[in-house]
Amino acid sequence: MSRAESPFDPFDASFDDGVATIRSKASRASRSTKSKRAKSPAPEGAAEQSNPRALPPRLVVRLSLHEEVSSTAVASPDDEGGSLSQLSIEGKIVAKVETSNAKANTPFSLEISGAMVSLANIACHNELCTLVDEDATVGGTIGTIRCRVDVPKSVSSPREILSYSMNVCTQNMPILVQAKCAMVRSDVCRISVQIRSNLSNVGDLSDFAVVVAIPPTTIRGETLRVTRGDRGVWDSIKRVVSWKVGRLPHGESRLMSAEAEVSEGVARLLRDNPFSPTLAEETLRCPVLVRCSSESDQVSDLALKVTALEGVPATIVEHQARSYQLLHRAGNGGVEKI
Repeated sequence: MSRAESPFDPFDASFDDGVATIRSKASRASRSTKSKRAKSPAPEGAAEQSNPRALPPRLVVRLSLHEEVSSTAVASPDDEGGSLSQLSIEGKIVAKVETSNAKANTPFSLEISGAMVSLANIACHNELCTLVDEDATVGGTIGTIRCRVDVPKSVSSPREILSYSMNVCTQNMPILVQAKCAMVRSDVCRISVQIRSNLSNVGDLSDFAVVVAIPPTTIRGETLRVTRGDRGVWDSIKRVVSWKVGRLPHGESRLMSAEAEVSEGVARLLRDNPFSPTLAEETLRCPVLVRCSSESDQVSDLALKVTALEGVPATIVEHQARSYQLLHRAGNGGVEKI
């Protein structure tokens, strides 16, 4: 029997060699196909799908505005019985910048607006902040000042970027003060000071203190005693009576008072003019000094806004904090909104 006519034998060695040859050819063909697929160019647009355009860096800007305010009560020019306060404000803005860009911080634009911005003398710190645009006096309306702020990546702590100062006369102040001297007996007067936190305040007032100076020519300081108000103390050397109120909650008020004998000359003057109801108040004038602070508000109306610079995209997250310290000088004899 010839080999072509021989029956199938699975144990024949020549059959194993044939199967191995077929498998080897199939393996080489598979590798060749994979190599061709790997070397073939990617279709158009595939690279853009696998590497989409990067998002703008995330920029977290923390701004802190603080004001040191000194004010003095002045008479209102009208006859409606109102009062004004002459303010001197020294303010500063501190910034802390955090970004997702590992190489450099993204610069941004800081906008300052408000009715008082035209009265403010703004000084940028050139190494961090540069004045770009000023439109603060347009027919007396609210204007805007724009600055470019660029804080280096090496600066990780809060840094002052600009300061400002202004002198302004206003009625919009955080507290209402009423101080008065009145006779309670023929030779004894009462000095009263009432303070109320303005309802428009953002939060509570802290570090509140009231100091009243006692003139030596009209009031006998050695007879003074505190009659109302906690933590009231008379200082005979400085001739002042002071109250440390501490915290004054939003919308609440405090009343403080002291009594003392008037001098012999004042007592005689009042006896000689019994029909003059305002004589005692006009004669017994005691300067009043009020000090307080806030960790959540400001005195000026300056508003801050952080925006991205043109051509410098960024996803901005903004945080703002405000605070001030106020020192006010007032006198007795009416209501003063300060």
